[in-house]
Amino acid sequence: MKKDKLFAPFLMLLAGAVVSLMMYFFHYSTKEMLPILLAVLLVFYIAGSFIQMKVNSFVRQIKEEMAAKAAKEAEEAQEISESMEAGEKAADDGIQMDGVT
Repeated sequence: MKKDKLFAPFLMLLAGAVVSLMMYFFHYSTKEMLPILLAVLLVFYIAGSFIQMKVNSFVRQIKEEMAAKAAKEAEEAQEISESMEAGEKAADDGIQMDGVT
């Protein structure tokens, strides 16, 4: 399992723990505590899922840009090597031509 899939549940559980502790210290009754805790868990799970989705899209964009940049650099390197080979061939042809005359 990828670590980025654990962000939303972690955020939800962390928020639930903080809210539970705060309600315990402020002496909430169990009947008041459970609906509030449920609402907090739902809200933070939705928020965590949204944040997780945005982070994944940013990571995907960065990977695509890096792949495009690598492909462009490889294409430029290939063009340079082809032009160098053509230049060497032309130089070799020039040397042969001088020897023939």
